[in-house]
Amino acid sequence: MDYNKYTASEINSLNNTPIWIGSHIKIEDKKKNTEQKYVLHATGHADMNGRKYIALPSKCDVSDPTIKRKYNLM
Repeated sequence: MDYNKYTASEINSLNNTPIWIGSHIKIEDKKKNTEQKYVLHATGHADMNGRKYIALPSKCDVSDPTIKRKYNLM
């Protein structure tokens, strides 16, 4: 599956658009590398503003049960 990849600055720009204003995208990364690419993933968390999304590094293995449980990925 081919996902769209974003840099941290692109995600911060997305957070300022009307679609994401109520529900900011959280960037999950220990070391904030400016050239790092991220992929958006829907989590199992939601509130009145909608589904919560998290940006994980593109090399992160989201099929790993530990990662799925930690971030409540769908």
